[in-house]
Amino acid sequence: MARSIDRKKSAGYITKAENALRISKIAIKEGAYDAAVMNSVHGAINSLDGLTTFFLGKRASGVHTEVLSIIKGVLTPREYGETQKQFNTLLGMKNESEYQPDLMSLKDAESAVKLAERIFERVKTKIQS
Repeated sequence: MARSIDRKKSAGYITKAENALRISKIAIKEGAYDAAVMNSVHGAINSLDGLTTFFLGKRASGVHTEVLSIIKGVLTPREYGETQKQFNTLLGMKNESEYQPDLMSLKDAESAVKLAERIFERVKTKIQS
């Protein structure tokens, strides 16, 4: 379900995304790989909420994958395909990093940060153009 939101609030989502990505990099340096993955996931979620808020005045308010149907109208087919793959990979790491007893590795953390950064950069580019 999509919820209407004032388009001016998109900057708040972008700031939250930037902060989450910054903290994810600090977490890697501190060896807190689960925290790095969690922050990367939430950085990507906030990035996409910023994108849909900016262009459409709405954001996903149900399951996290709902945002994928909303961004279809904003991104080119190529951008959408890349974003969908990256976002789904991150969401696949969400449960393990937040709720499971097994710890994430450095490789997992670095991968999550890279994916979230790609989404964030695509969103920033789209909003600035």
